[in-house]
Amino acid sequence: MIEELDRKALEELGEDWIISMILKSLKPIEKGRLQIGDDAVELSINGQIVVSGDMLVASTDVPPGMTHYQIGSKAVVSVVSDFAAKAAQPLFFVIELGLPKEMRGNEFLELWSGILEAGRAYGGEVVAGDTNQAREILVGVVGIGYSEAPIPRRGARPGDILAVTGEFGKTYTGLHAAFNSNTEEKWRPLLDAVFNPKPRIREGLAIGKAKLATASIDSSDGLEACLFELSQWSGVGFRVTDPPIDPLAAEYAAAYSLDIFEAIFRGGEEYELVLTIPRDSFDDALAVLRGLGCRLIPIGEATREKSIVAWLEGKRYELSGRGWRHFSSRRI
Repeated sequence: MIEELDRKALEELGEDWIISMILKSLKPIEKGRLQIGDDAVELSINGQIVVSGDMLVASTDVPPGMTHYQIGSKAVVSVVSDFAAKAAQPLFFVIELGLPKEMRGNEFLELWSGILEAGRAYGGEVVAGDTNQAREILVGVVGIGYSEAPIPRRGARPGDILAVTGEFGKTYTGLHAAFNSNTEEKWRPLLDAVFNPKPRIREGLAIGKAKLATASIDSSDGLEACLFELSQWSGVGFRVTDPPIDPLAAEYAAAYSLDIFEAIFRGGEEYELVLTIPRDSFDDALAVLRGLGCRLIPIGEATREKSIVAWLEGKRYELSGRGWRHFSSRRI
């Protein structure tokens, strides 16, 4: 059967086969009168419902060397990261698939395994969706979950500490390595950051439960872009000083003459949380995350002035909101 799926394309296997494979892999909905496979599903959720969605498009979101399993996983992770930023727990996922007819059966099963296992790893189940033929792989993911105290983008106040959950630069340098076929073992962690991203869901849920943050966003569009969004939503500016860069990313950037500023501020898809926290609550937030074995790194503060100013290695930068945007070209 496995060898047959290696040979057969989806145009041979057909949509009924795809749907049967999907349905076999899904769990029934507890207490649901409308079950998986019906025209719609009935879901039971306690608390405030939180919904987020994202779309992965192979031609813009999949670098060279990424497996079908990793493609599926990344599509789900991008949505889970939004939930993390809102201190929300994902419970259900709706998946919309566009699949090229030339795709092999085993490639589809890899893609689907990545989707299913990523959802379950972060506490959710796939419950509905659709399939269609497309010229390239398209994966649309809608997450449905809940939060007792969601953290908005609007809420930062002057004097709040600006903090992040990790170091930057890994995906910028990792993408450079992927697009330039640099698979040297030394740089494997950078490639892994691109191919196997991890959302900060534990951190987001913990900070949300403790009600310690005034505003939050994930850094999937780049640190500069997310600071701009927080500034616009909250009506504040930011002063940023030497945000952390991953040591291996810094080494790679030096080896290949890449701009450190670009690597830190404009890489995107790093899925760190960027938070504002009242100054008198920061030690509590730090203790909460340290108790989980997680990090919280202060990188600056919110200001009354609406400008975003960053200091990096003694040099001053005015930030204008650049980052990863669709309908524009990659810069790497």
